[in-house]
Amino acid sequence: MTQEARIQQIKRLLNKKHHLITRELADYFNVSFDTARRDVLRLTSTGQAIRVHGGLIAVDQDDVPNFLTRSSIDSPVKTKMAQKAQKFVHPNQFDFIGPSTILKKLCELINGMDLQIVTNSIDNSLALMQSKLPNVRLLGGKVDKEHRFNYSVTSLDTLRRMTFNTAFIGTSNVKSDGIYLTRMSDSELIRVAASRAKQVVVVAEKYKFNSQNTSPFMSIPLSQVDVVITDEPLAQKIKEHFAPNTQFISVLRK
Repeated sequence: MTQEARIQQIKRLLNKKHHLITRELADYFNVSFDTARRDVLRLTSTGQAIRVHGGLIAVDQDDVPNFLTRSSIDSPVKTKMAQKAQKFVHPNQFDFIGPSTILKKLCELINGMDLQIVTNSIDNSLALMQSKLPNVRLLGGKVDKEHRFNYSVTSLDTLRRMTFNTAFIGTSNVKSDGIYLTRMSDSELIRVAASRAKQVVVVAEKYKFNSQNTSPFMSIPLSQVDVVITDEPLAQKIKEHFAPNTQFISVLRK
């Protein structure tokens, strides 16, 4: 059985049991402990689960302490993806950076650069306050406390009067026709920002291309994406849904 097949089964087991032990996974799949540990690291490093001593737990359980959820974000894979995104940030640009744990890391990396950033993400704006530059405009509006972004009709109007060099956006689900999010307000704002950008860069771990998460609101169609940054290489059948000139960048090799 391939790692990809095991990962899918582990995710189904995790939905049922919420807590899995690495040794039990090794016995369940009849693989070595090191192989099972690599499967656990694959899930936890991409934020699909939270690593605990001896195994992993589901990331969406109400009894999981908040700091554990945040620690799962601080992964080498997300950092590598942010570093790839950083290559598209240049001095004197005027860029939009949307809400995303990976894009928050991007904001940390570009502190000190002479450019202007527009964002609706509270975490992005906080990450960008570590130095005098770049200049930051935090869009206002009602705060979505769960997803930590602002939204208002006024912000939409503000975005329509701007032109960005690059719009960096995240996603909760990538389907065959577009980039999807869980909140209508977030998708509306991202759609307008992307429409005002000369280039659109999407960051998305591979699991989001076959995620079963409920993400009903399309932000942009795949034809509007110029660059896709992922953790692992995507299958050719997935790439074919994008425009022919879309650039695909993965940080891990099979």
